[in-house]
Amino acid sequence: MNKEIDTSMFWNPKRTLTHNCLINIILGNRGGGKSFGFKELAIDNFIKKREQFGYIRRYKEDLKQPMIQFFKDIEYKYPDWEFKTDSKYFYMRIRPENPESVKWTEDDICGYGFVLSTANNKKSISYPNVTLLGFDEFLIDKGNQHYLQNEPIALLNLYETVARPGTGHKKVIMFMLANAITVTNPYFLFWDLKMPDKKDKNNKWIWKHATRPILVEDVKNEKFIDVKKNSLFGKLIEGTKYADYSIENKFLLDNDTFIERKSKNARYWCTLTYKNNVLGVWIDSNEGKMYVSKDIDPSYPINYSVTMKDHTPNTLLLKDKSRSRKFKLFLDNYKLGNVRFDNINIKNITYEIIQISMY
Repeated sequence: MNKEIDTSMFWNPKRTLTHNCLINIILGNRGGGKSFGFKELAIDNFIKKREQFGYIRRYKEDLKQPMIQFFKDIEYKYPDWEFKTDSKYFYMRIRPENPESVKWTEDDICGYGFVLSTANNKKSISYPNVTLLGFDEFLIDKGNQHYLQNEPIALLNLYETVARPGTGHKKVIMFMLANAITVTNPYFLFWDLKMPDKKDKNNKWIWKHATRPILVEDVKNEKFIDVKKNSLFGKLIEGTKYADYSIENKFLLDNDTFIERKSKNARYWCTLTYKNNVLGVWIDSNEGKMYVSKDIDPSYPINYSVTMKDHTPNTLLLKDKSRSRKFKLFLDNYKLGNVRFDNINIKNITYEIIQISMY
């Protein structure tokens, strides 16, 4: 981001803060200013109020390079300040006349780097001046990385370590930043979150939870979309699925194929239990379709647990799929394209079940 660009196109966290939520989930197209906006807010907080921030990444290897590069794209906005990072801390200070002769001190620490996978090791450490947390790239594209086991709990543990609720600590606001990957992720499922389906009075796409201090913002700026569409890169990807993701902020891994509510004549077939999700499988022999739904029959005796962690005394562990008659028929119908899903979340969860079961 540089001085010549119209910055009104980019996400502004100060507007988001007016909703007074503790957790702010910000999803936007690539290059929409999510990380930049967080950095600017963090720096301004330190300059004006001497408040510090925490920058979170999932694994140690995720944090190293972003810490090194953290201030590189924004330091031009603060010509009177000098910036530095090491493996744990972010520093900034008013630029001295002879920087080489003046040592950096603890008073220059403006932020901390946190690794979510090892955050439990920091439970006894206090952060009395931290009022802002940013979890960058919290959604995972399919690849070699995986979410942590019970990751939302790990993040809440880290939040509590920093914020010390009930102790008089200053309020800590957390931003969770990501590109539009998929709505089927541990955080949306844990808090039962939704994407906004309409603009608010300020022309922003924001959904707020009915009972929790948490919001989801879909960062869509028409001016930025037009600029990106008309760039050389925009022409390169025009008409592709990647353009939908990179420019239009449509979820990369989500689409509406096979989304269909179950027919009124469908009868119950079996239950699937996977990662705390309980799904009902229904069949309509007249239409030749099977349906996966949140609608379940808790009295039905055939409940398949997909993994050992899902297994309870009331479930049947899927050890040999070929001998599980009802599940085998379900897999066969999936291969034939005869399975439908209530919504994208259920579709994506079922795909995980099928991947585990087929390979």
